[in-house]
This record gives sequence, structure tokens and C-alpha cells, in this order.
Amino acid sequence: MIHDECAADVSDPAVVEGVLQPHRDGVPGVNLHCGMHCYRIGDPADPATLGTPHGFWFEYLGLQSSGHGAQAPIAIHFIDPDQPITKGFQDWTTVDEELYNNVKVFDGTHPLARGKQGQSECVVVWTNLYRGKTRVFSTTIGHNNRTVEDPRYLDLVTRGVLWACGKLGEDGKPLAGYGR
Repeated sequence: MIHDECAADVSDPAVVEGVLQPHRDGVPGVNLHCGMHCYRIGDPADPATLGTPHGFWFEYLGLQSSGHGAQAPIAIHFIDPDQPITKGFQDWTTVDEELYNNVKVFDGTHPLARGKQGQSECVVVWTNLYRGKTRVFSTTIGHNNRTVEDPRYLDLVTRGVLWACGKLGEDGKPLAGYGR
């Protein structure tokens, strides 16, 4: 299931739990850009406690973000070159994008890339194993069409989807039957 929706004003705990139920049941998740700022119960700037309604969405993501700065290029640096999603990727700088802050990166979250914009530096690509069983891939980049149509971004998201679904080999290539 890919979350690329903008539902920041959806804060009913029952609705949020309904959105999360498939992932609690093991359906892999992929979260793109605005999906990080959805389904927030309470003040998103207050550090979340897992297991509380305020922490529901952030527990699934593995990272809590409350906002972003102005649009400007983001220098992306891959910090785990051996992870299949990022294997072979070279650092790059985006066009104008929004750098999402990191209020909290939860234990078990695996950062794959950091982004730097001016003096601010945050995790921008990561994986999470939600509730110990469900693979979740997320990236906060992807606000503008020029980024989303960039072959590097498309490759990153494609690999993230394949990884979340268990269809990406350790070499960073799709398993048989899932490539071109």
C-alpha cells in the first residue's frame, strides 16, 4: 500500500487505526513525502510516545516529523550503501524541495539517506519494521514534479516498493519476474 496522500487534518483515532489495520495485518507500506504528515493525533511537534494515539502513525512510519522549511535544493547523502535499496546509489542534490524535520527517529528505524539544506540535516530515506513484521519504506523527498520524474528518485522508490514487498535481492536488483 502506497501512502502519498495529504491528510494532515485527519485525527480521529478510529480512522487512523482503520488506515493502519492492513499494515498491522502485515501489508507492506510505502510512504512518500506528504504521507509523513498525515493522520496526526495531537500536536505533531510534541514527541510521540509509542502505543498512544499520538504515536499511532509515527510508530508505523518509524520517524516523527512535524513540518518542513522553505523550498530549496537538498543535498542527499546515502549513509548505508550496502542496503539493497541504496546499493550503487550516488549522492545527488535535488531541485527545490522541502526538507522535513525529524522530531524523533524511533528505535528499529533504519536510516538510508540524510538530506542537508543550509544548516539543517535530517533523515530523508529510511526503512522500518512495523510491529516487528511489516516492512515499511519511506522518503520525505518528492514534493515537486521535477524530483518525482527524476530517474534517480524513480529508481529509489521502485526499489523501496520492491524491498517492502520482499521482491528485491540483496544485490539491489528485482527478484526474477519483478524486473523489466
